[in-house]
Amino acid sequence: MQQASSSEIQSAFQKARQAFSEIQYPATKQQLIDKAEEYNAHIEVMQAIESLPDRRYNSTADVLKEFEGFQKLVQAFHELKFPATKQQLVEEAKKVNARSEVVRALENCPDRQYNRPGDVIQECKGKISWGSQ
Repeated sequence: MQQASSSEIQSAFQKARQAFSEIQYPATKQQLIDKAEEYNAHIEVMQAIESLPDRRYNSTADVLKEFEGFQKLVQAFHELKFPATKQQLVEEAKKVNARSEVVRALENCPDRQYNRPGDVIQECKGKISWGSQ
């Protein structure tokens, strides 16, 4: 499978933001997932949504507050040369001023080499709260 470019990821997240603006609020995480599926969202976008806290969201801004922290990190990881070690991921997160909770969660992920951004997301998604401070 070919890895998406940074611009493709940015475009995919932009489409997701548009989809979020079309949802009737309040909305559940599952409703966000369903809407993204309607848009045939990119795998990283789907992983981002699946990693959001399982709660009700009151507005598009409420969703974006959580979602954009993840987006920023995914885009940074797409600019990082893979394969990458856990330490390189931690350093990249610090470089883009990721939340301290994200940095700590990455530090708690398995100490191994990751072949693509999706591997990091899959391996670490239960340990990371991706939203804004």
